[in-house]
Amino acid sequence: MKYAVLMCIAVALVGCSTQPKTIAAQDIEDGVVGAKPEGYPKSTVKPLPDQPGFCVEVTERYKERNHEGQTIWLKEKTVASISCTKQQWERLERGF
Repeated sequence: MKYAVLMCIAVALVGCSTQPKTIAAQDIEDGVVGAKPEGYPKSTVKPLPDQPGFCVEVTERYKERNHEGQTIWLKEKTVASISCTKQQWERLERGF
């Protein structure tokens, strides 16, 4: 029984460690070759539709990577939950 458990763990470790490190981008604008795009980092605050008083802050920034001698800028997005007052939430909900 111990042998079977050890074999399962070993197979799982080998399988997980041999996965290729790839990046799958859904949007073509998530990566830029050459110069860093201007206007970043960019933050926006959006209200949660069903939760008055709760908002999310989305921050977009580009991170530099090197691939085969070329500089590639990949877009990263972070989402943080923030609190906002009822007036702020209503103003954001209306789009002002």
